[in-house]
Amino acid sequence: MRLPACLLAACLAAACSPEYNWREIRPDGDGFAVTLPAKPASMTRTVHLDAYDLPMTMHGARVGDVAFTAAVARLPVDDAGARERVLAAMQAGMLQNIGASDARREAGALELKDPSGALVARVPVVRVEARGKAQGAPVTMMAGFAAHGPRAWQWMVIGPEPDRDHAKTFLDSFRLVAAGS
Repeated sequence: MRLPACLLAACLAAACSPEYNWREIRPDGDGFAVTLPAKPASMTRTVHLDAYDLPMTMHGARVGDVAFTAAVARLPVDDAGARERVLAAMQAGMLQNIGASDARREAGALELKDPSGALVARVPVVRVEARGKAQGAPVTMMAGFAAHGPRAWQWMVIGPEPDRDHAKTFLDSFRLVAAGS
C-alpha cells in the first residue's frame, strides 16, 4: 500500500490549530471507535494490499504538523490467511512510505465485545514505532494494526516530533466495536 504524503495531507486537512480538542468518533460500519484530537476529515479510496484492491476508509485530524489517522480496509473474504497477508502489506506499506529502515514492534491484543459487553474475541494487535522521512523531513510514526472478520484496521500518529502523551491518548483510545454497539 503506497499512499502519497499529499493524499494523507489532503485527508487530514481538517483542523490545523495547535490546540487539542479531543472527541470520539465511531464511524458507521467501520467496526471501531477512536478519540481524535480535532474535527476529523474522512475519505475512501482503493488501495492495493497483497493480492487485493480494497476500499480503505480513513478518518483523521491534524494538530500542527502531526497527523492522527484511523483507517479500515474491507476484505472480500473472512479468511485468516488473507487477514495476515493484508496486515503485513499494511505495515510494509506504511514503513515504505517513510523509508524506515527498521521498526520496533510489539504484540498485544484488543478485546471485541458485543453490545451487552460480553467478550466476542481477543484480536491480535501489532504496534509499530519507526523513524523515517516524509516530504524530505524526519518523522516518527507510531501505529497499530489489527484484523478480524472481513476487516483490517490501522491507526497511526505521524509527524516530526509527536508528543508522546498525545500519541498515547490517541493510540490507546482505539477499540473494536461489534455490530449494534
